[in-house]
Amino acid sequence: MYALTQLDDYNRLVMAISENDIPCIHQVINIALRNGTSIREVVNKLEDTLEGVYRPRGYGASDLDIATLVFRLGGRQLLFALKQGLKIPSLRTLRAKSIFTSLTPTISPIRNDKFHQNIQHIVVDTRADSLPLRGISFMIDKIALEEMAVHFSKFNKVGSLCWKHSNIIDPVLRTYDSAVSIAQKIHDGHLHLGKELTVIGVSCFGEDQIYPILAAPTCKTEDTSDMERILAQTVECWNSNDAVTSVGPAWSFVTDGDATRRAAGHKLFIKMPLAPDSPLYGTLINIPGLNLFTGAGEMTLDFDFKHIFKCMLCICTLIRSPAGIVINNGRIINSMMLAYYLVWLPAYEEAAVMKLLYPDNPQDVPRAVELMLAIIKFSNSQLRVSNDSFSMDINTRADVASIYLLSKLLESILMPFIYVELSLSQQIIFLRACYPKSTHQSFPSLGTASAPRIPARACIFEALRGMVKNTIFSLAKQQSLDPHAPFFLGDIGDDPLEILFGCTCMIGGHNSACSYAQAIDCLAAAQDIDGVFKRHPELDPGHRRLKLTHHKGVDHINREIWKGEIISGRCDLPLSWCKGRDDALSILTTSQLDPVHYFYVELFNTTSGIDMLRPFGNNKYLGI
Repeated sequence: MYALTQLDDYNRLVMAISENDIPCIHQVINIALRNGTSIREVVNKLEDTLEGVYRPRGYGASDLDIATLVFRLGGRQLLFALKQGLKIPSLRTLRAKSIFTSLTPTISPIRNDKFHQNIQHIVVDTRADSLPLRGISFMIDKIALEEMAVHFSKFNKVGSLCWKHSNIIDPVLRTYDSAVSIAQKIHDGHLHLGKELTVIGVSCFGEDQIYPILAAPTCKTEDTSDMERILAQTVECWNSNDAVTSVGPAWSFVTDGDATRRAAGHKLFIKMPLAPDSPLYGTLINIPGLNLFTGAGEMTLDFDFKHIFKCMLCICTLIRSPAGIVINNGRIINSMMLAYYLVWLPAYEEAAVMKLLYPDNPQDVPRAVELMLAIIKFSNSQLRVSNDSFSMDINTRADVASIYLLSKLLESILMPFIYVELSLSQQIIFLRACYPKSTHQSFPSLGTASAPRIPARACIFEALRGMVKNTIFSLAKQQSLDPHAPFFLGDIGDDPLEILFGCTCMIGGHNSACSYAQAIDCLAAAQDIDGVFKRHPELDPGHRRLKLTHHKGVDHINREIWKGEIISGRCDLPLSWCKGRDDALSILTTSQLDPVHYFYVELFNTTSGIDMLRPFGNNKYLGI
């Protein structure tokens, strides 16, 4: 009889769950089981909950994360509505049990105390003490602002004034005349409203989190010295904070193709040779051709690899431009040549090729990657035919041979980031192989009559070589810090900051611009949303324009899906570098270039003053 009664209780439980939408069912059952309640009592509790007599208390971490996501994306009204319908935590509960990100605004010239507040509150205080030390990468970029002044009631100050010229006024609204004085300065042109927002973020190698530490409005009149001061101030504040010992040392500073930031970074982070007593010296001195100049604390300058992808295949430069790339003793590879040859591939008709060469959005990374892969596929498909001396005319043979050299350059740049089977050593081999090929596919074109195009081309290849140099330095630093930790190549670049900007724009309703106060709130909200997505990646829809491929079901190629061996201590940097050099030489020897241009034993000796960033010697850097 007892068994039949117990079975009946279980049947009641199953029927109660299947026939009713019981709010907070997980909390009801969990609380009942913790209290040792019988099945009959559990069923009674569920019935009381369904009738509104009993309301369980207590929420788990997942409940708070979902409520945070709802509040940050939809606001308090949506959170209230879902609280009533789905019984998720209320705003009062959320504020009591969670800590929202609060970014300190820059209402005056950029000062150290603002940096210290954001570093302490946003970075140091939010990280668990058990986390190991990580290498740190700073990243800087800008987003649009609406040119309007805002009032921060907490400080009683006027915000959204450009940081460069705001030192000439007192932003505190003491009287009516204070507001009139500020307005007059703006009218006279001595002071400006911010047109863009300069954002600096911190990212840790081995992690995906991004921490914004500066958001300063700018009038876009900064020169190299101004930007140099901001970069140096950022590093100085980090090094003088507890973050160095609790989070980790600064390794690199990432920027995109902006000329002012690139020049400032060059002055700061490529100014002194690596000291012989450095723990990195024994490894890096055995890498021929590597530029060993760094900044204070052995920091290096980095460039976003996705920006390099876009620049190398941008609609106004290089392959997609009529000028194209000049390689293999005068063959010009441009959009017209590629439009003629890519249709030879069975998978590409003329319309598809035109879409690759002339995309609607030049910032579409997957489209740029698809074009590079198409060039590689075409070259591989013609390899056997081109070896047959009677299969094609001499002009076609010369074109195909030039495209083959270009494809090997693109393959060396692209494969380390998208081919998840590669080990860390193989990735370094590919990156080293692209170093000399990028050099000799860009330098011959610098001597042509098209002088106005030289700076843009030089800057693109300078960014490519700077990215490779930073990768080598960062890997050597990781081997010194913790050789048992993995080193994921996707940690270089400023992808986390781009994702933060995407989330910021999404919160702002995809408006072209927002006020400074709204931008500060949206950046803080984006930080909270990013934290929820990192804890619950199944909730993250991803960002289609930042994907490396168009494959469905895969957004960013990340460390979780990488299959190759990427433990830093298992990569022999000098050996991998030399193997990559040999691979590059095996390709360059098939070209029509004079061997004197790639005789590296002679070029990269200790007295020549030539390395990959200074191909002409005399301490002259390409693109600077």
